[in-house]
Amino acid sequence: MAKILIVDDQGVNRAVLKGVLGQAVASYQFLEAKSGTEALEALRQDPSVDIILLDVMMPEMDGFEVCKRLKADPKTKDIPVIFVTGLEKTEDKVKGFQAGGADYITKPINLEEATARIAAHLRIRMAEKERLELENIETIKNMVVTYNHNMNQPLMASLTYLEILLTLTEETDKKHATLKKMKVELNNLSAILKKIQAIEKPKRTDYVGDIKMIDLGS
Repeated sequence: MAKILIVDDQGVNRAVLKGVLGQAVASYQFLEAKSGTEALEALRQDPSVDIILLDVMMPEMDGFEVCKRLKADPKTKDIPVIFVTGLEKTEDKVKGFQAGGADYITKPINLEEATARIAAHLRIRMAEKERLELENIETIKNMVVTYNHNMNQPLMASLTYLEILLTLTEETDKKHATLKKMKVELNNLSAILKKIQAIEKPKRTDYVGDIKMIDLGS
């Protein structure tokens, strides 16, 4: 839903613009200000306006000055300003564009032309907002990727280190198990050798048939 701020000190002018634009596009949302000061204050509180229709000849502060102030404020500088005024001279139009205006519509207003030009600027505004949103999303994605990379690098290094330690531990355990088995076998062989070395003569000789049985003892 496009939000349009109409700034004009004449209530009838504001009503005409609202009526015509609202009839052309029912989804438009309108805000009104009857002076430049009131418009600036309203935009300070809510800078989410999509387009500003600005009269030039107003008391206290004219439209050119209002536009300059809007363009000097980072919060409102990107909002397109369309001057809607009775000033028809070329120098006035040049002044309006120099102040930062996006378009210049003279009174009496050709309602069909004004509606088409305002709609065109709104389309440009919406496309620009979508582009900025996509840029913001891309920026956030890049931040997340960078954050994940910065987090994952030390985590992956730690994980790799732990995996190496685990492998070395398992290999060490296997080696220890093998050594234990070897020690057991060596002990067994050593015990047998000791038995053999301790034999000087048979302790007992038995015969089973023609076979001579010798008891080596324990």
